[in-house]
Amino acid sequence: MRTPLFAVMLWLCMLAGCFEWTQDSQGNLQSVGLPGVPVWQSSKAQAPLTTQLGMTPDEAAKMSGPVLVMPSTSGAHRYRFYESGQNQCAEDVQKLMAARVSNPTNDPAPYCSENPTAPRPQGGNFVVF
Repeated sequence: MRTPLFAVMLWLCMLAGCFEWTQDSQGNLQSVGLPGVPVWQSSKAQAPLTTQLGMTPDEAAKMSGPVLVMPSTSGAHRYRFYESGQNQCAEDVQKLMAARVSNPTNDPAPYCSENPTAPRPQGGNFVVF
């Protein structure tokens, strides 16, 4: 008697929107509970889907044109990506080179690249902004 009553109550909660569950892209159950307050969550954390340089595919789809690469003598690299239609890489390189006149540095010169690559993992850091 309790099992059918519980099933009917659960069905009514789902109809009323008081019960929800989430699944990952493979269809595996991730959480169950009230909206915003899961009663149960999978212990396996879902890894965020990112591109080679740490952007989500949606963010990467908005970017186009050359990427500003700013290497340093420490091995760290900084990248500046530009949204489609707003690419100012060449102008930004000129501004950075003009700033180097008043603040000399031993860092390699910045440049624009159509195919930026991530630095080698050993000791090299990179920042995307």
